[in-house]
Amino acid sequence: MKNFDSRTYSINDFLEWHENDQLELSPKFQRRSVWTDTARSYLMDTIVSGKPIPKVFIRQKLNPQTRKSIREVVDGQQRLRTILSFMKDGFRISKRHNKEYGGLYFSQLNEVDENIQSDILNYEISVDLLVNMSDPDVLDVFSRLNSYAVTLNEQEKINANHFGPFKTTADRLAHLNYSFWTENRIITEQNVLRMNDVQMAADLIIGMIEGIQSKKQIKKYYEFYEKDFDYDTEELEAKFQNILFIIGELFGDNLKKREFRRPHVFYSLFMSIFHMEYGVPNMESHRESIASIGYARASQRLEKIDYIFEEEEKDRLNRDERQFLEDCRRATTDKAVRIRRSEYISRVLTE
Repeated sequence: MKNFDSRTYSINDFLEWHENDQLELSPKFQRRSVWTDTARSYLMDTIVSGKPIPKVFIRQKLNPQTRKSIREVVDGQQRLRTILSFMKDGFRISKRHNKEYGGLYFSQLNEVDENIQSDILNYEISVDLLVNMSDPDVLDVFSRLNSYAVTLNEQEKINANHFGPFKTTADRLAHLNYSFWTENRIITEQNVLRMNDVQMAADLIIGMIEGIQSKKQIKKYYEFYEKDFDYDTEELEAKFQNILFIIGELFGDNLKKREFRRPHVFYSLFMSIFHMEYGVPNMESHRESIASIGYARASQRLEKIDYIFEEEEKDRLNRDERQFLEDCRRATTDKAVRIRRSEYISRVLTE
């Protein structure tokens, strides 16, 4: 027999339950972790942006003494605590997350938009309501749910634990360029679902700021930038998009057929062109903008690199070409290898 219901409740419903002592936020099932201010701000930005948040699980039971229905939060305590705190002016959304509403308490939001407070109160949260379910049954539910869960990869774990401006910039650039990744076969649609596009965007942004690094360093930079990221995100995004525009002009519809579509080779292509246009801290090759070289000439020079991968050409390769081919086949995400690959592409472009 079914003993749960899937429903939606508004934030105002949760407020009323909380004020009437009908919402229990600290049951024995809950972890005692406390969210950071950044994480709380990110959740509220998601809500004011009208985007969905994860489902909440509640066990409903009747208190025979008070004859009140008690809603015990089995999963979703931190989300609901955050929402309730915001509604009582407990904190403000960060300006880094939302330029329009950042820096304002809930009571001040009507100064910007007279409808936003009502929109938040009416925002609906998906809930699975467990009706009179016993403790062992509740534990069994979560055991079963976890049995079907896909194990998170490294990037998914990173994203689940960071909420700062670096993370949101990488997310935004990854999603903005969905068509670029998939149509050029750089990242498949399936791998986009596993956040490979976000990993690529983050990896490239790190290179733009710090110089070329090992891919293994992504997690370290997420942690470092969570505490301190004093960069103009609009400028970073504009430069990032400009490099993709240049690549689009150089390859047209042919990138998906070229060796440059391979993620590790694409990384080096991007960093090479970024160096030409803006400079990369740990690259030393000569700089000359693609516009000054000429798009047609630069495109023609890049065609030479495709020949390096052809089997019949392997005996005609010079030392630099053989090294580049080797660097495209082994230790492809190591810092030194990445730098060599990117320097080689830059030299080909400026020869």
